[in-house]
Amino acid sequence: MNKHFDIAIIGGGASGLALLYAMHLQGVVADYTIALIEPDSKDSNDRTWCFWSDESDPAWQMFSPCVSHKWDQVDSAYPSRQQMFPYHYAQIRSSDFYQFVNDALDSYPKIESYKARVKSLETGESHILSLDDERQLSADLVFDSRPPQLNDPELIWQSFVGYRIKTKELKFEADVCRLMDFDVPQEDKSLQFMYLLPTSRTEALIEFTRFGKAILKEEESKPIIMEYLKAMDIHDYEIEEKEVNKIPMSLSLNSSEKRHPEYCNYVPIGVRAGVVKASTGFAFKKIAQHSWDLAIALKNQDTFPNPGHSRQHWIYDELLLNIFNKKNSPIVKLFIRLFKVHPIDRILRFIDEKSSFKEDFIIMYKMPWSPFFWSIAKSIQKRLSAKN
Repeated sequence: MNKHFDIAIIGGGASGLALLYAMHLQGVVADYTIALIEPDSKDSNDRTWCFWSDESDPAWQMFSPCVSHKWDQVDSAYPSRQQMFPYHYAQIRSSDFYQFVNDALDSYPKIESYKARVKSLETGESHILSLDDERQLSADLVFDSRPPQLNDPELIWQSFVGYRIKTKELKFEADVCRLMDFDVPQEDKSLQFMYLLPTSRTEALIEFTRFGKAILKEEESKPIIMEYLKAMDIHDYEIEEKEVNKIPMSLSLNSSEKRHPEYCNYVPIGVRAGVVKASTGFAFKKIAQHSWDLAIALKNQDTFPNPGHSRQHWIYDELLLNIFNKKNSPIVKLFIRLFKVHPIDRILRFIDEKSSFKEDFIIMYKMPWSPFFWSIAKSIQKRLSAKN
């Protein structure tokens, strides 16, 4: 006989656990029987999440106790070092996040965890979930974080290879991070850059990242990372941890068809809900915001919100993605110019989709216009083709 729950949450990663923790803070976890379905143990540091914050957003307000390090200064892609005020750049290690949330949820006996995958999901008034260990569950309400199948010929990936290293000598400034250092080898139809996130004078996460169709592999990334460290006169170090992962960057994730109806009992969360910003791959802040909004809706017995992206920023993402896919793409030059001519706080508001129309105009005005005229024409052509 199927075991029935009020709520089933598919996935115990960032979005599933963030939702449960937001429900905990809103005082509604104890009101429901909850099944949490996740195939992995989630007891190791399998990824690192970074985000910028002025401390007013749910990501900071909920998860600041998990922040392992933060930086107030940034260099590399800029003419000179900059203060990030009113923001800091914050880092959360997934192992700390998992432990923090699970500790908070331990006191709720009506949460049951299932170490399994959902093999099939039959939606209806009461959903039927078949697990790969042959068990079946049912639930009145499902939050689903499984990555969607994407059929997008223009799909771009944010792929990255990161090493957490420890040096023998004092080599780093622990209060200064490097974001998007483009002074690395570049490939056609892609944008490549380096992050350097020091956490002490001798420890740092160095991460080589690519925006492009071809996914980075460790064997091609390692020599570039080693050469980058060599240029910093860093030769003697140990690799303590590795991170190799990828995030989809696609407008199809954010399309209106992906939105759930206002009144429904099946709600996508995480990447499935379109939280990933299509032109940058950033998602953690949007995950936290959506989780917070969903928890408030549960508390108030209100309709469930979609995470959404504003129409104007959706258009900006579309224009940039067109340029990514252009033959002999100028995307590297565009990103370099963006970071060289604008203060960091303006750029972060723009990427956060919190910038004013005036700031958007200033950013666009100071960019080369011809690639964007081409991109606008490309978008018009796509729409005309779709109608025919």
